Amino acid sequence: MKRASKAGIIIAVAVVAAGMGLFLFRGKIFPAADPAASKDPVSISVVKVTRGDLNASVAASGQFQPNTIVTIRPDSNMPTRKIVKIDVVEGQRVRAGQPLAEIESTGLDLTLKSDVANLQSAKVKLDNLKAKPADMDLAAAQAALTQAQVTVATQQENYDNMKTLAEKGLASKNQLSDAERQLASAKATYDASQLSYQNTKAQSQEDVISAQEAVVAQADYDMQMAKLILDSAVIRSPMAGMVAEVLVNVGDLVSPSTAVATVVNPDPMWLQAQVNENDMSQVRVGQSAAVTPSSYPDLQFAGKVTQIDQHAQVVNNVSVFSTTIEVPNHDGKILWGMNADAEISVLSLKNVLTLPASAIKSNNGSPQVTIMDGGQLISWDVQSGATDGTRTQIVAGLDEGQEVVVQRKTSTRTTQQSGPGGMGQVFRVLR
Repeated sequence: MKRASKAGIIIAVAVVAAGMGLFLFRGKIFPAADPAASKDPVSISVVKVTRGDLNASVAASGQFQPNTIVTIRPDSNMPTRKIVKIDVVEGQRVRAGQPLAEIESTGLDLTLKSDVANLQSAKVKLDNLKAKPADMDLAAAQAALTQAQVTVATQQENYDNMKTLAEKGLASKNQLSDAERQLASAKATYDASQLSYQNTKAQSQEDVISAQEAVVAQADYDMQMAKLILDSAVIRSPMAGMVAEVLVNVGDLVSPSTAVATVVNPDPMWLQAQVNENDMSQVRVGQSAAVTPSSYPDLQFAGKVTQIDQHAQVVNNVSVFSTTIEVPNHDGKILWGMNADAEISVLSLKNVLTLPASAIKSNNGSPQVTIMDGGQLISWDVQSGATDGTRTQIVAGLDEGQEVVVQRKTSTRTTQQSGPGGMGQVFRVLR
């Protein structure tokens, strides 16, 4: 076959003379068909193996949302109180820890002071218990107890004697009453001495110290909670970002369940795009994407696929998969809820050998092309790779610049005329 002139006319030999009675197909010789019986003549053209880029993409569309969304509420221990101040407005950039709103704090400071005093008192008592009593103190307590025991015995004996004399009429009732009072006083002194001795001795007991340590721990917890509640009267942003919503007004009663504000991180933004199930086999995490927001049709943002849902959703009777595309938003142009279209790059090959996809046929699952060898058309095995639907990569079997014959059936009307030797020729203009 020879190429046409620059005018674009290619003379294609489509019918072999009946005298030959043969034609070549896939490298083998078969009987030729009767030209008159063929309603769709075959046109052939020659293409070369060339180097080029292969690119393919999958379309997707969806809405933007921030990568981090935080709804801020009062501390879980804060009682229901009024909002007395709003410190920010929607759209304002905030730092981590920056005040957003303030709750009425009257009385919370007094609770903290009381809890601080209780903690200090408990600590003093614990320190006293841990300080073991001196031998002298314990000896003095024991001596006082012994003396009290002697006094009780003496007074008991005196009372018994006085009672005997009173029964014989040798002592008056007043004398008996005095002896009874002295005995009661001695017993009371004994009880007090015994308690003092036990307390002095008990200061070194581990269980008493442990119990007091628990009291100190509880007092410390109460104080910390009171401090936390007082500090949380100022509601702060937990992160740097942008205030997307302010959900309360001054004077509103708020509780731990009340949403006060929403803070988002707008950079990067996430496009929650819907991909048709027929395209999902080509989409992978890490692929790049060209994203065009509806609000900025002349702008294109470079994104990257970061997540693919494994469960389809049905939208308008079509199964789609939610695919997250991360898009930088340094200048803040992309806003929460904006719509956008995306082209996910599923194929990107640079400087590879390619042929038109129509030049490659399948023979029992193996790719083949048709080449001209010694004036004859033969089938040639090749190894093909990726395709963008128009051109296909040639991995092995052909070199750059080699020519491949493309055969196409055409319904174009042709004019047949007899040539020398009875060979029929078909002329077709390919543009």
